[in-house]
Amino acid sequence: MKFRASLSTLGLAIAVAAGCSNPPSQPGSTGGTTGSTGGTTGSTGGTSGSTGGTSGSTGGTTGSTGGSGGDTTPTGGTGGTTPTGGSGGTTTPTGGTGGTAAGGTGGTAAGGTTGGGAETEVACPSGVVGHCSSGVTYDTHAGFTLAMVEDFPGNLDLDTDPIWTWSDGGPHPDGQTRFDKGSITFANGRMIITATSPAGGVAAGTSYAESDKCKTTTSLGKLPVLSGEFRTKYNNYRYGRYEAKLKAPVENTGKNADGNFLATLFAFRTPKWNYWNEIDIELEANIKGSVAYNTVNPANTGNTAYPNSGHAAGSVPMGNGFNIQTDHVYAFEWTNNNIVWYVDGKMIKDCAGGTCKGDGNASIPNKSAKIMLNLWVFNSAAAFGNPANNTYPFHSEYDYFHFYKWDNETTYPYSDVSKIPQDDLAFSQNNPSETTYPQKTFTTTCPQ
Repeated sequence: MKFRASLSTLGLAIAVAAGCSNPPSQPGSTGGTTGSTGGTTGSTGGTSGSTGGTSGSTGGTTGSTGGSGGDTTPTGGTGGTTPTGGSGGTTTPTGGTGGTAAGGTGGTAAGGTTGGGAETEVACPSGVVGHCSSGVTYDTHAGFTLAMVEDFPGNLDLDTDPIWTWSDGGPHPDGQTRFDKGSITFANGRMIITATSPAGGVAAGTSYAESDKCKTTTSLGKLPVLSGEFRTKYNNYRYGRYEAKLKAPVENTGKNADGNFLATLFAFRTPKWNYWNEIDIELEANIKGSVAYNTVNPANTGNTAYPNSGHAAGSVPMGNGFNIQTDHVYAFEWTNNNIVWYVDGKMIKDCAGGTCKGDGNASIPNKSAKIMLNLWVFNSAAAFGNPANNTYPFHSEYDYFHFYKWDNETTYPYSDVSKIPQDDLAFSQNNPSETTYPQKTFTTTCPQ
């Protein structure tokens, strides 16, 4: 199916109210070892469907019945040997129309531990950039228009992709994690970010991703954890809906105690020493039944201490057996006077009125930012759980990321990146592989 981070996790309970529409349907089923339902639900399976189609492998010869299943097999057949639950034939590649739950329920084993099957990349809808998967129907959201899709249908070359790249930095100085490209992999329609603890640690070195003031790089010391951060190349995104389906790691295998991690969705402007703007969703190891939110917009530029007078953070208990270690859809809508956070389509936090309130107060950020998806470990047990309980390796999984541009946004994103303003690019290189990065300098903050 398709469907950073800061240091505060105060338990600010906020009533969950009805919100946005359901997550998008995806191609076929989610793929179990036998294809599970083999159609959108396969619940009735066509007019007879007594055997789930001849094998259930294609979801019906035309995709119209979703692998039928008939009266005696209401689950739509077994899906035959095709682990994606059937392609739905040639006329309805989404696995048939015979139900209401697109793609069926999938299984629990296909595609490794995710239950997701392989996906096929197709051209994105008109006006949309990115990497789209065959058969996906994308949600609509009033006031926002789909502009970028990352469905992870195959491997991405993070050194040549026009949108995405990798960070060589880390959540310095708050984390014990260094990011690299090799910790980001792609399989079965998902992005996987893996945290490891290499023997001897991660060597000290130079990083571009969050430079020192008026410099293009910084020096990071030796660190114990290696992980990854998937990010856009440029500060080229602002008002819109940011949405991802993901699940947090199982970080403490064999231990009955919380470890320490943050698995995230961020809008974050680099470098923060020039102007720190941040909005994020954080999945944290010590509050697995809650979702944390955060925004940062210091009143004075150049303030890199946290917490500060321009931050607001909190967490919302989700109830009903909710667990961040299973798939959920997380989103925030950012406009010029509000930020609203959602989980599985339900609103959990609203900053209406132009000021976001949590354990502090922050005005709504107004600078463009990079999109970041990362996994990292904090320095100590002072926040987010106890790192001593971590069992490496562990990983987070992202099924998709979608960006919907706010209809009243008149500037970002620039389709022609050569037009991105100087201050959005200055001192903002991401890694040493970007030898042609359009590095520019601030003419006022850092005279040359």
